[in-house]
Amino acid sequence: MELKDFTEKEQEMIKNGLTTSKISDKETAAKILALVPQELVKKIPFFVRKHATTRTIKRISIEHPELYAAAQTSGEIPEKEREELRQIITDIFQEKMNKHKIR
Repeated sequence: MELKDFTEKEQEMIKNGLTTSKISDKETAAKILALVPQELVKKIPFFVRKHATTRTIKRISIEHPELYAAAQTSGEIPEKEREELRQIITDIFQEKMNKHKIR
């Protein structure tokens, strides 16, 4: 996807820089992002990838605090929570990609 593929408003936002969330626990974020299929992440244009991933992690921490807390524990995420998180984060990315018409 190229910059010209976006609307003028989106191009202006990209040029000004997109917002990113401050994630205090980078290890937890890495655990959660590891659950996303890599082919899905690679479809996100590189210049909005950090914005998309940090905002998604922040959204999960707000909407699903119990799953985020399970990811914060040391070691592996328990199987049940891992599958729930995988489904939630994949759904969020699919929703965003459909919204922005990224195939």
